[in-house]
Amino acid sequence: MIGLNKFKKLLYIFNWATCVVSVFCHLLTGMAFGKDELLSLDVEDLSQIKVEEAYATLSTMDPSETPASIIVITAEDIKNSGARNLDELLDIFVPGFQFMYKTQGNQAGIRGIISDRNNKLLLTVNGRSMNIRASDGGAVTERWFSMLGDISRITVVNGPGSAVYGPGAIAGIINIETFNGKNFQGFDVSLRGGWVEYFGSLEARYGLELANNTGLFLYYGADYYPGASNDAAPLKFSYNLRKKRREFDIESNLSDFDIPRDNSSFRGLVRHKFHFQLDGDNYQVWTRYTLSGQRIPADQYFYLHTDPDLLLDNGAANQQLTFVGKYSQYISSWLNIDYMLSYMLSDVQINYGLADKLHRHDDKHWSEDETVGRIMMHMTPYSGHKIAIGAEYYYNNLGRKSYLKHDEPSNIQGLPRGTKWNSHMVSLVGEYQLRLHSNILGIAGLRVDKHRYTSWMFSPRAALIFTPDAINVFKVIYNRSVRHGDDADLYIAHLEDEKKGDIEVIDNFEFIYDSQPLDSLHFSFSTFYNRHHVVAFDKNLHDTVYYYHGLVLAYGRTSKIGIVHTYGLEATLQFHTDSLKAKLSHSFTKLLDFDLDEKGIIQNVSASPYGYGNDLANWVNNVTKFSLDYKVTDRFSFYGSARIYWGLPGGKDMAKYNMQKIYTPALPILDSDDRAFGKSVFLNLGIGYKFTPNVNIKLHGYNLLGIFDKDFNKRNFFQRTTMYRDAAPAVALRISGSF
Repeated sequence: MIGLNKFKKLLYIFNWATCVVSVFCHLLTGMAFGKDELLSLDVEDLSQIKVEEAYATLSTMDPSETPASIIVITAEDIKNSGARNLDELLDIFVPGFQFMYKTQGNQAGIRGIISDRNNKLLLTVNGRSMNIRASDGGAVTERWFSMLGDISRITVVNGPGSAVYGPGAIAGIINIETFNGKNFQGFDVSLRGGWVEYFGSLEARYGLELANNTGLFLYYGADYYPGASNDAAPLKFSYNLRKKRREFDIESNLSDFDIPRDNSSFRGLVRHKFHFQLDGDNYQVWTRYTLSGQRIPADQYFYLHTDPDLLLDNGAANQQLTFVGKYSQYISSWLNIDYMLSYMLSDVQINYGLADKLHRHDDKHWSEDETVGRIMMHMTPYSGHKIAIGAEYYYNNLGRKSYLKHDEPSNIQGLPRGTKWNSHMVSLVGEYQLRLHSNILGIAGLRVDKHRYTSWMFSPRAALIFTPDAINVFKVIYNRSVRHGDDADLYIAHLEDEKKGDIEVIDNFEFIYDSQPLDSLHFSFSTFYNRHHVVAFDKNLHDTVYYYHGLVLAYGRTSKIGIVHTYGLEATLQFHTDSLKAKLSHSFTKLLDFDLDEKGIIQNVSASPYGYGNDLANWVNNVTKFSLDYKVTDRFSFYGSARIYWGLPGGKDMAKYNMQKIYTPALPILDSDDRAFGKSVFLNLGIGYKFTPNVNIKLHGYNLLGIFDKDFNKRNFFQRTTMYRDAAPAVALRISGSF
């Protein structure tokens, strides 16, 4: 572990570098242009200035030229969708997004990149990563709340982005932007309740603009979420459970057995979210606390081998406390420096709900904290040139005792109970935007990261954007993104003869065409190719094996398993007027080739290397999504959304391979019933009515086709895709009042 003196030296070097950059910038101030030319512009000239933002770049730019596929979800979209959690919201609006069930929490992915951990996505709040680092985590916090009223906007980057966001952005980035006292003033309260899938929530917001252009924002939300019963949301298997239990020499005297209620909160806890933020002209300070959890049925493996009554407490919980401070230092009209300092404490518990004897081995719980410092210099030395150069430093304490389970030492897979360690990472990042011509923009970027337990990681990016006219934009993009293994896996590799941990690499090539022939009509098309050297669990690598009542628990280790080649396309058509907003999208993702690093690797990415099909095992190739907001009158509105998942052929291929070659319940098991791999259709409808300017009511119905056939609402479990659950047709009512 890093010594105290070494840590002090690293902090000293970081502070020294910060001072040198600041002095350097002040020395360059004399080269700056004259007084701000904006002061000399009239109102008409000012109205022609385009608003620039930094969606997926280090420097601001015209959003239409952003070198990535970007989806923006507004606060109005969130409220009108009726979404009951972040996953449902993203599933409605983001073309390339899908999720499946798993004990650690819903496993989410973008464009075919998904795993049994959520560590291939980055989830950020106001630009600060909220990912769990040690193990079994990734992007799990923030996703289960029914309270979304603190969110001003969500920006989703479909595709790799570690050149900007850092290691871990393999599949994409989900950035949550909160309200602040400058874009929200006043006080409002929202009450919400759901039936069939039962829940109740309360949200309160307060925003105030203070003197000196300072904004204050306060938010608190809480929910109690019992979820839907098995009658309303049945758990199903594409095989005869009793017969399979007999085949595995297990008593099969099963009657209808209890399972965790669908989407219910972990152990019935009340979930909380608190956010405080203060914004000035050149600074931002915020703190955030979340306590969340979700109860999820066990994998089919456990239902085949043990008493289902021992599996009622499955699920995961987490809490986070985050402090962030940002400051922007203006040097001149062409030079400024941004600083950020942040501390985050995360607490995790994952419970498989088994009997105490096994529970002590299999239950996972720990806390971790992360301190991050960042400095970023932005320069515009000449017209048409933008340069961003920066450095980051991460310091992590891992494996501490969990506050959620404070009576036991920490327990992380593959490590002795109570193991504590620390890690750190130094990062350098740069980006150059060059206006080659009035309608041609070139972008080049590079990020270099060095984790304590890995070799150097490099994330280059290059893009060329061509805007021939005011209607059309063409983009050609290359990205290389990286992800290091979970910190626990890196530490285990370090303990084994000082080995360096595995680094996951993806090379992404993308072409994007955007067109806006009318102010009310926007069309977007993108096609992509990924060459992805996957780091995932290899079932042949076991750290520990436990036996209990005939049940074998073999804990796998992550390693490089092979190179996956995929391609796909996304098309989106949006139409909006003052009273109507409609969006139609289709996404297609296809496995092109999969080469295993070694023969004999047992994995669940695809059965293609074993000669069964040519599709991803945990991904629906074709998905169509539609959403509609229609303001019928000044008081009455109508909302609707539909998602069609057109089938899971790769899951069926994996099941066939398993049944004919391996026959293990760790992979899909299939009888003659293959309903698990058919299409799913999720239809939501809602209405809104404004009683007064300050009082609104919204009523939403969910998964309504399930009234006619519950299997329309089918959602599979990750890896064991022959196991699925039918989402419950349900309703929810929201009443909001402002004061």
